[in-house]
Amino acid sequence: MIETVEDAYEAIGRVLANKASPDWSSLRAVCPILNKGCGGVVTLQAGAKGEADIPIGMDVFALQDACIFLRDDLLRTTGQRIWGLTFTLYPDGKFNIEYDYNKPEGYEETDETMDLSQALEDLQKQGISAPKK
Repeated sequence: MIETVEDAYEAIGRVLANKASPDWSSLRAVCPILNKGCGGVVTLQAGAKGEADIPIGMDVFALQDACIFLRDDLLRTTGQRIWGLTFTLYPDGKFNIEYDYNKPEGYEETDETMDLSQALEDLQKQGISAPKK
């Protein structure tokens, strides 16, 4: 369970290190952070042969939990919302983390729900063909 920022950093590093092949020079996770999860997570390892994808499988959920914790903690402590992060881990255990404070273009976040028939009716009022079936 993640209870501190340090726990979150450790969780991200552990996911990357557990899936990497030997002889890496750095491991990187690029995580867009949306409302309830992360979308399009990219995990890479760098080594003598260049960069390669690190398939993390179901560990993506541990990575996501850590990212969401960091997002919520930063919002609580600084009042600023992050929309992504890049975490880079080095073989000596040191790491670098960069936060992205820019909301993705065109992304709208809402907790509101809309009835499908109401949505179709609204589209029709705008002149958009949306047949009710």
